[in-house]
Amino acid sequence: GATGKPINTVVAVGIGGSFLGPEFVFEALRTDPTAAAAAAGRSLKFLANVDPVDVARALGGLDPESTMVIVVSKTFTTAETMLN
Repeated sequence: GATGKPINTVVAVGIGGSFLGPEFVFEALRTDPTAAAAAAGRSLKFLANVDPVDVARALGGLDPESTMVIVVSKTFTTAETMLN
C-alpha cells in the first residue's frame, strides 16, 4: 500500500455485469489449487450495491493501509457505482 504495508485485502466495487464478471472469475479460480495457494493470506470482498448495511459489511474492520479498492465499470455513468 501507500505506506509500504503489503496489500492483503481487495474490495471490488461494481454493479450488474461489472460485479458478476469479476465474481465469476473469483469463484472459478477459488477451487484451483495453484490459485488458492497464491491467494493464501489475502481476501477479496465485493461491493455490489449501495445498501448501507452491505457497504458496512464489506468495508467494516478493513485496514486502509493494506486494502486496495478497485472500481469496475464499463462506462462510469452507472448511478450506483458513482454513489459508492
